[in-house]
Amino acid sequence: MVAELTQLRDQIDEVDKQMVELLARRLALVAEVGEVKSKHGLPIYAPDREAAMLASRREEAASKGIPPDLIEDILRRTMRESYASENDSGFKCLNPELRSVVVVGGNGQLGKLFCKLFRLSGYNVKVLGSQDWDHADEMLNDAGMVVVTVPIHKTDGVIRSLGKLPDDCILADLTSIKSEPLQAMLESHKGPVVGLHPMFGPDISSLAKQVIVYCDGRNPEAYQWLLEQFRIWGASLHRISAIEHDQA
Repeated sequence: MVAELTQLRDQIDEVDKQMVELLARRLALVAEVGEVKSKHGLPIYAPDREAAMLASRREEAASKGIPPDLIEDILRRTMRESYASENDSGFKCLNPELRSVVVVGGNGQLGKLFCKLFRLSGYNVKVLGSQDWDHADEMLNDAGMVVVTVPIHKTDGVIRSLGKLPDDCILADLTSIKSEPLQAMLESHKGPVVGLHPMFGPDISSLAKQVIVYCDGRNPEAYQWLLEQFRIWGASLHRISAIEHDQA
């Protein structure tokens, strides 16, 4: 009995080793896919491709007597790792002429996440933290975009303390309510304004399948590239008015 079990377990170990090799090969291919997507500015998340692939693998699993849910669970976990790996390839920069991106509160968890994504896309990112206000005018004087991500009870005051920004600078916030911050941005800045609410926490490894809500403020044509940049990162966008957002 012992010899028989040992032989079977050795065969299982061999199959497991082959699975590891196949996963390594799959991740290597994903890395190549990431490079192609980065080069051509394609989103890392392709829902139609994913749905078709899962449906096909489920059929193949069923035909071999394997529970379809099992193979889907394995593939979904593998794809989650794959999306995170694609981040390493960086992303195409949709607005290479943009002046610096200043993230106010960029030392916080959510701020760090967006700083990382902007840098992976090739943008020049500057962080304006609570200890940097003595240099705020210098940092903001030539900003192409300012993103405010601070605690909600400080958002209004921080926005109004930014001072005069370049007329073409995009001003955005990343907060969970929208009416008050959006109004503060519109009153404080004459240029493009957009309110953003990432519907996820800062601990995600990838924006694939994540939702970003946006509320138009002013000159939406000036920040369409930003929304498209979010899509390239893998996010899904949902447009809503600030009032409807806050009521929801």
